[in-house]
Amino acid sequence: MGFDWPLSPIWLVSLFVLLTIALWIHSRALLKSTLSGLAWKLIVLRSLAAILFLILISRPFITTEEPDPSRMKLLILSDLSGSMDARDDRNSPRRISKIQPFLSVQKQESWINKMREKYGKVDSMGFSDDLKRLNSNSWSETKLGKKTALGDALHASLSLGQEERKTGAAVVFSDGLNNQGRSVLEVAKEYRAKAVPINVVGVGKEMLRGDLRVSFTDRKPVAVAKEELLMSAEVENLFDRSLSTELIFFMGDQILETLPLDLKKGEKRKIMLSPQIPKFAGPKRYRLSLETPEGDSDPSNDSDSLLVLVKPPEQFTVLYLSNQVRPLYSFIKRILGNEERFDLNSLIRLGENVFHAFGEKVRPNYPTDPNFWMDFDAILLDLDALSEMNATVVSSLKDFVQKRGGGLLTFGPLGDGREKLGGLLPAKEVERILAKDNLSLKVYEEPLFTPKDKVQEMRPFIPDRLPGYFVSEQNKGARGVVVSRANGKPVLTVQAYGAGKVAYWGVPDDWRRAISDEKGAEDFRKFWQSLTQWLGEGGEERLKIDESEDVLPRGMDAVLKVEALSADFEPAMDAMVRADIEGPEGFAKTIQLYPQGAVAGQYSGSFRPNLPGAYEVKYSLDFPDGEELKTETYVRVSETGEESKDLSYAERELKMLAKLTGGQFIPIAEMNEAWEPTFAKSVPTLQQRASLAEVWPIFILIFLAAGFEWVIRRQAGLK
Repeated sequence: MGFDWPLSPIWLVSLFVLLTIALWIHSRALLKSTLSGLAWKLIVLRSLAAILFLILISRPFITTEEPDPSRMKLLILSDLSGSMDARDDRNSPRRISKIQPFLSVQKQESWINKMREKYGKVDSMGFSDDLKRLNSNSWSETKLGKKTALGDALHASLSLGQEERKTGAAVVFSDGLNNQGRSVLEVAKEYRAKAVPINVVGVGKEMLRGDLRVSFTDRKPVAVAKEELLMSAEVENLFDRSLSTELIFFMGDQILETLPLDLKKGEKRKIMLSPQIPKFAGPKRYRLSLETPEGDSDPSNDSDSLLVLVKPPEQFTVLYLSNQVRPLYSFIKRILGNEERFDLNSLIRLGENVFHAFGEKVRPNYPTDPNFWMDFDAILLDLDALSEMNATVVSSLKDFVQKRGGGLLTFGPLGDGREKLGGLLPAKEVERILAKDNLSLKVYEEPLFTPKDKVQEMRPFIPDRLPGYFVSEQNKGARGVVVSRANGKPVLTVQAYGAGKVAYWGVPDDWRRAISDEKGAEDFRKFWQSLTQWLGEGGEERLKIDESEDVLPRGMDAVLKVEALSADFEPAMDAMVRADIEGPEGFAKTIQLYPQGAVAGQYSGSFRPNLPGAYEVKYSLDFPDGEELKTETYVRVSETGEESKDLSYAERELKMLAKLTGGQFIPIAEMNEAWEPTFAKSVPTLQQRASLAEVWPIFILIFLAAGFEWVIRRQAGLK
C-alpha cells in the first residue's frame, strides 16, 4: 500500500495531527453546547468526513501482482495412448471420453476456455509415443493402441516455446502408464529444478485386471452327417482370483448348451461339450462364448468360432415318389436297394386309395406334413405326382433343397411343374421326342462323375418309340451334363439351388438301357448310383470364405474375401456380394465386396475394427435371377501391444509426480470447470494499482455524511 501525496510525508502527518486536534476541540465544544446524544452523532459524521477528506488528498493505493499472460503460458498434456481407450467398468465411458468435455474448445464454458480467458496462452498437446498438437481429430487416436511415453512428452514440453513464454504450470490428464522412454520421476526433477509445478488429473480406477479365455481344442474335428460329433473346449482363468462364469455353446444363433463354471486362480480346464449329431452334410458353424467379468483385458478371446465341414453320410436316404407304376422304378430299386450306400424308400400310387410304400420313413398315402422331405438326402420325383399333393407340401420342397441342402431330381413331362416349383425346376421348357430309332446321348464328366467312371465310354440313349424330352430352355444357371450327340440339346440338366442341388432327367424310360446288354446294365448302374450320390451329398459350398484362425491386431484393416460359385458351379461373375458386420458396442457396418481381377469369382473388401472383440460378418450374395446365398464368419480383434497387457491405473505414481514438482493431484471424478491449477511462484507478473481515492463509494459516503449532518442540525434547530 502507498500514497500518491505530492509533498513530503511529514506534511501529510502534520495535516493528520492538525485535523485530529481540531476535531477534538470541536467535539468538546459540541458536547458543552448541545445534548450529548446529538453531539456524538455530529462528532461521528464529522470524523467520517475528515477521514474521507484525508483519503481524497492523500490518494492511497493498493498494489497487487497477477501472472502476466503476455510472458507466460499454461501447458496442458492429454494422454492419447491405447490404454486411454479402455473402460474401467463395463458400463462406464472410456477414459478418453472423460477428458474430452474439459478440453473442448467448442464448448464456451469448458475448463480450457476459462483458462484461456484468464491466462491467455494455453498450449494444448496430446501424447502417446510422440508429442503432437491436440485438435478435434486427436480423440480417435486412442483406438490405434499406441504405447505411452509420458516421460518423453513432459521432457519435450518443458522446452517447448520457452524462448517466447515461460511455462507457468503444467496440467497432465493421464492414467499414469509409462511403458516407453524416459522415467517420469526423472523428468519430474527437471520440472522441479525450473520451479514448474505439474498438476495431475488422474483418469482411471484402481481394480483387479486379468484375462478369461476360451477356445475349441480340436480345430479340425472329423464330422459325418448322421453320426456323433464330439467337440471340447478349453477355458483358462488368468485373473489373480477365483471367479464364476458361464460357457454358452452355439450352432449359428441356436444355443445348444449352457455350462456354469467356477474357476480357481490360474486354472486351465478342458470341457467336453455335449455330443452333436449333424443331420445333413455341409458347413456348420459352432461357437463358444464366455460371460466375462469386469477387468477382462482381452475381449477377443472371450469367444471362439469353428467352421466344421460335415461330410456326406455313409448311407444316403433316398425317396422315389410317383403317381404311377413306371418300369424305371424296378430297375432303380434293384441298383439302389441292393447297395449299402443307399437307404431307398419309395411311395407309388397304384390306385385311387392304394399306395405302394417301401421303407421305414414312408406311409401308404401322400404326405401332408411340409417337413416330410427333411428326413431324406435325395428325392427322385415324378412330375406327374405334383398335381395330386397339396400346395404346402409341394412348396416346402424349396426349403428342402435351399435350406436343408437336399437333392431333387425330377423326371417326366413338365406339365404344370414349372408353375408349382418355379426356379426349383432347372428346365423351363421341354421338347417331347418320339423317335423311330434310339437317339444317342453324350455324357460330360463334370460335375457328377470322376475320371475313373470313364464317362466317354458310356452310351446312354433315348429309346425308340418311347417318349423322351429334350430341354429346349433352361434356367440361366443350369448346365446340361447329358446331351444329344446330334443337336447338343440336354436331357439331363443340373443346377445348384441354395444349399442343395436340383436336376431334370428327360429319359423316363432309361430302363431300356439296363436290359440292352451287359455294358448297358453296367452303365445304368454307374449312372444312377453316381447321380443319386451327387444329389445326396448336398450342395457344393458356393460361398467359400477365406477363413483365418489368426487374431487381427486392433487398428488394422480386416480383409474380407469370398469365392462365389453360380448355379452352374462356375465362378460367379455377375453377383452382388455384401457383408453386414456387427461388433462390440453396437458396431454395425455394411460394405460392398467387389470382384478381384486376379481370381475369377472372388470378391473382396475390407473394414477397420477399432475395438477389440469378436465381429460377426454375414455375407449375402444376390444373383440376377433372384437367388440369394448367405453364410457367416467371425473376425477376432485383439489388443496386442503393451497397452493391452497393462490397463491398470497408476494413481500412486501420478500423486508422486504432482508432489515432487509442487503441483496438485485431483481425480477426474472431482474435476470441474472452476478448478485452478497451481502455478510457479516465480512466474512473470503484472502489478495492478488500485487507487482508493478513485473508488466511487467514497464520494457517496462524503455526500451521505454531509447530508445526514444537515438533516440532524435542522431537526435540532442548529445553524
